Amino acid sequence: MILKDFMQNKRAALEQGGVQNPSLDIRTIVKARLDLSDADLITQSDLDISEDDQKQLEADIKDRLAGKPVSKILGAKEFWGLDFKVTEDTLSPRPETEILIQAVLDFVADREVSLVILDLGTGTGCIPVALLKELPKARAVAVDLSDRALVVAKENAAAHGVEERVEFITSDWFENLPDEIRFDIITSNPPYIPNPDLDSLPREVKNHDPILALDGGEEGLDPYKIIFRQLTHRLKEGGRAFFEAGQGQAESLVRLVDDSNATLEQVIPDYAGIDRVFEISCGDKRKKIEKGR
Repeated sequence: MILKDFMQNKRAALEQGGVQNPSLDIRTIVKARLDLSDADLITQSDLDISEDDQKQLEADIKDRLAGKPVSKILGAKEFWGLDFKVTEDTLSPRPETEILIQAVLDFVADREVSLVILDLGTGTGCIPVALLKELPKARAVAVDLSDRALVVAKENAAAHGVEERVEFITSDWFENLPDEIRFDIITSNPPYIPNPDLDSLPREVKNHDPILALDGGEEGLDPYKIIFRQLTHRLKEGGRAFFEAGQGQAESLVRLVDDSNATLEQVIPDYAGIDRVFEISCGDKRKKIEKGR
């Protein structure tokens, strides 16, 4: 079949199947499977797709119509301009998390400074890997409760040449970290979906993302409660912590930060205006206020 005809037919099939972004999905799948660029899709629109390639593409479209995300079909997702391997044991990196990366980089004025970063619930490792690519003298510790996720994270670190600067530890948050270690930067995109909301998630998420990376407890706040209790102990003086959060959780997180004797430096909205990234320090609030006066 000719490329342009195949794409037109499958775009229509995806649209009829209720897929949200049929044009983007078909382009992404075709480019990946046929090793084509956006320009190639135009200049090679009359390309005759081989029988084997067509079978693979047909299988991909069938999976997409069944609700499987494109990232899980292809086994990869772009994040911060880098390609990351994804599996059923990891969340696929999301554009919103790039806001967290940018927030960290905005805080670190000198990209050549030596820093130690902790990423909690690392999944694919996209956060520490992206930061280490931008901060050549930084090192990272990446923690996850899932050994399978850590295997994927290690592969991603190796693929991007930062494996020598990151240590991977299987741990339930801080549990298996040496007590004396302090960090300049702490990051996390923890599970924050309230347990009662799990059944109503889109099938792409509910059926293909690990429950361990989604379930944040009854209110979606359990991981934050655990992490915030140790922030003042784990964060170096002058350090910062950056957390991603879900829609409608800002007020609760502000309260948790205050209860933890930490200081909320700023809340950064995502592209839809949702309060998404929370920047936290552990300085003395009274001194901070007095200095501001």
